[in-house]
This record gives sequence, C-alpha cells and structure tokens, in this order.
Amino acid sequence: MLLRERRWDRWSTFCLRFEHAARELAKDINAPRLATITVPRRSFDRWAKGECVPRPDTTLILERLFGVPSEDLFSPALETLHLQVPSHDRDGLSALLTITENWSTSRLFMPAGELPGSWEMVGRQALDGTASAVAFRPAIRSGSTAQIDVASTGSFDRFLRSARRGFLVGVDDRESTPQLFVIDAANARRARATSPGRSVIELPGAHVLDDLTYGLLWSLVQFDDGLLTDDSALAQERHALDTYLALPRSAPSHLAMPDLTTAGTQWLGSSFCARHIMRRLDGLTEPPVLGTREQTGEQAATWLWFQHKIEYLRALSSRYADSAASMSRAFCISESEVSRSDRYERILLLLAISLMELQGIRVDVLPDPEYSEMDGFALIPERRAVVANWTRTDGAIWAVDTVTQRPALRGYREAAGEAQAHSVMRGPDPQTRLRALAGYLEIDWTWLIGRCRELRECGTASIVRPRSRHLSVEALDEVFHFFGSFAPDR
Repeated sequence: MLLRERRWDRWSTFCLRFEHAARELAKDINAPRLATITVPRRSFDRWAKGECVPRPDTTLILERLFGVPSEDLFSPALETLHLQVPSHDRDGLSALLTITENWSTSRLFMPAGELPGSWEMVGRQALDGTASAVAFRPAIRSGSTAQIDVASTGSFDRFLRSARRGFLVGVDDRESTPQLFVIDAANARRARATSPGRSVIELPGAHVLDDLTYGLLWSLVQFDDGLLTDDSALAQERHALDTYLALPRSAPSHLAMPDLTTAGTQWLGSSFCARHIMRRLDGLTEPPVLGTREQTGEQAATWLWFQHKIEYLRALSSRYADSAASMSRAFCISESEVSRSDRYERILLLLAISLMELQGIRVDVLPDPEYSEMDGFALIPERRAVVANWTRTDGAIWAVDTVTQRPALRGYREAAGEAQAHSVMRGPDPQTRLRALAGYLEIDWTWLIGRCRELRECGTASIVRPRSRHLSVEALDEVFHFFGSFAPDR
C-alpha cells in the first residue's frame, strides 16, 4: 500500500529511493556495508506481495525509507493501519486503500484529527494534475440509494463552505470491499440546505465510485482547475485568434504563451482548430472526410467537457444534414495504446466516440500503429485538406495548414480509406459499431449500458459541476441518454 501511495511500485523507481536511504543510513550510523546493499527485482516483487521478509540489514534500510517498523511493513495493510488509526478515521482509511488500490493516478493525504484530507489526481500525458479537498463520512446503501451521514461538526461545516473544490465521499464498509459514493462538496452543501435538520443526505446509487465516475472526476477537475487558472489570459488571447484565422497556416509556440496551463493550452488550440476548419469549409455542399489525432481517453475527454466541442459537432452535423453522403471521422488507436491505458481512460475514449456517432458522424477506428502520427484533417476529396492539429504538436499550441498538393491529398485519402476498410467498428448502426469498439477496448458492454442508464436518471451535474465557463456537462448527459436507449443484449 505504501509503494502505491508514494508511486514507488516500479522496481526501477523503488531502487533509486532505497539506495539513497541506504547511503544516508550508512553514513548516520557509520556502517559502510549498508551502502552496498541493492534490491534484486525478484526480491522487490516478493516483498510487494508479502511473500517474504528481508534480512536484518535490509529491514533497517526499509524502516529508514518508510518510517514504519518492519513488522508492520510486512503485515496486511488494512489490519495494521486500523490498529493505528482512531475509530473516527476508519472511513477515510478504507477509502484511501480502495482508491489507491484501484486508480494509480490518485493519491490521498489524510491529516490527523478532523481536518479534511487532500485528493490528488495526476495526468498521464496530457494533463497537469491537481488536488481537491476531501472528507469521508459513513454511508449505507439500500437498494438504489445511499445515505451519507452529514451530521454537523465545525470542521465539516467549514469543509462544505470552502471556496476550494471539494468532494464528500460516503464509505459503506459493511462488505469486504467497501463501496464509495461521491458528490461534489458544493452539491452536498446544497442538498443539506434543502433538508435542514436532517443528519443524512440521500444519493442515487449512480454516484458509486467506479471506473466510469472516476474517469469523469479525474478528467473534469484537471480541466476545470487549469481553465480557472487561465481564465483571464484566455479571454485576452482569444481576441488575437482572428489574426491567425486570416493566415493560411500557423503554428504558434508554447513559448509565446508560457503562463498557460496544459488545460488552457489545449482549450485554446482546440478552439482555434474548430474555427479554422469551419471557416475553410464555407461553401462546401458535401461533407468532408475527417481524421483526428486523439488516441487516449485523456486526450479525447476534451470532446466530453469543452463547450465549444459539442457546438462544433452540432454545427458540422447541421451544415451537412441534407447531404446524401454521410460524414465520417477516422481515429488510429493501436492495440499497444489500448493496453497502456487504464479502463477508466478507455471508457472516456468510448464515450467521446459515441458522442460523434450520436451527432451522425460515423467513426472508423484503425488499429494499425503505422498511422498513429496521422494529422487531424478535414479532407475535401480531389480539392484540398484542411489540416488542424492541437494535440501532440511538438511544442506548438496548434499547427494548421491548407494542403492542395496531390501527393499529400493522396496520403490523407489513403489514411481515411484504411480506417474504413479495417475499422474495429463494424456494423450497420451506431449500437453495433460502438459495441464492437467496447469489445476492442475491453469494456463490459452490459455493465456500461446499465451504468449509463443510472447516470441518465440523475445527470452528471448531480455528482459534479464544472466551475469554468468553458466547460459543460451537456455532451455527457446526451451520451448517457444515447447509451441508455441501447439494448444491452445486442
């Protein structure tokens, strides 16, 4: 548990920490032999599984490294920590162990006493990470609802009133694996205010913390905090975009706007690319063939949260609604990229693609890694390709161009043709195609349909609300209604 909490669960990372602690201890107690001790990979794996206890010299270094007696280090974490933690903190401890066990991009910090803890979520490649306040309270699930104890205490009232983003987590630990229920602290404050005098708030069972709801929280809070940080800067920079729109090509460096967070940079690049494409499709009566660079849920989550993204999809669908030809969009998502992604990220990717299918855009997913560096493009066959990249742009906020050379046009046409011919999404209708994609992404289709139906009933905003004006739950709620209409057995 300590290895996961500190992100030392890779052998190479752990060895650096261990050897540093060994040198410090050797110097402090004048025992040079300790500085020569190293950790074989097999030993590390066996320690992490609790299969053996190391030799005395090694245990001295481990005690120095972790600050915990060796007999506790190699005892079951839950039993050991329960003995050390006051009874009123047991809910937080159960939640800490459950969250760090299931989601490696989370860390929880629990202070002593009644102060709220801190829930840190970190990005994998495309997000900066952030931290929110968190409070844990006992919960009891009964049927389709869960009741969380919100009896008033001074520290809990201050937690709910804080302007900082916070989450209230209800912990039902009556089973061997605790069930956690999550709600934004602002929503919890609102719920308690509407039922004065009650010591519990009642949540729909859809609020259970699993890969679906974790993925939503993980992506939203990082975008939200980044965009709030950049709000003033983005308002100023947006006025300069018109100048770039008049240019046939542009690729401004990150160094031109060094103060922007990753979330702010992504929003600015994505917003500009959408405007660049729509402007250069003016007068086109037949729908373009689209290609996109997003390969992970972390990258694709922008489609679910950025308000301009849903507006862009609707504008495309509306513009070509009367066309006899259908619009298509190609992704390249290799098997190796799927295997590197956790399930909550793959769920975000599936939801983003389903949003496009919902808007009438047929999606093709090509598993061939040869096309992994494919540009984002809108291809007007035999005429031009509007290139628009804002993710994986090698130091640029965006990189846009308008291409007319025949060899380049042939390359975009071949990429789209390969995606259509070898797509993992096969079938005559969105439900069949999305179910095939769920299989490729190793997501249980029946489970996902059931969870989307639950979230359709309560809505995303009942769990968490964006604070930035650039974000919205609108697209996600549409997706949940879309999935909720599917039959799980088809």
